[in-house]
Amino acid sequence: MITKAEIIEQPYSGHFKEGIYDISNQWNSQDWTWIKFEEENNNEWCGQFRGAQRAVALSRKHNQILVATSDYLVQIDCVVAN
Repeated sequence: MITKAEIIEQPYSGHFKEGIYDISNQWNSQDWTWIKFEEENNNEWCGQFRGAQRAVALSRKHNQILVATSDYLVQIDCVVAN
């Protein structure tokens, strides 16, 4: 289960296991946002999201993470992510 999420700069290739969250759309920007996730076992991985960074929020009550970029708002389940 994910316990922490934070916006980071683009990591070095191979530093984290990475997941790409993208939607194919002709209106997509060329910007990307990287979010580092930490699980309860201290495993860290990174998500790459289309659009310039805006915000990330974790709700422990609902076990959800919201990632807001200039292009999209992505909802991630803390329990089954990655």
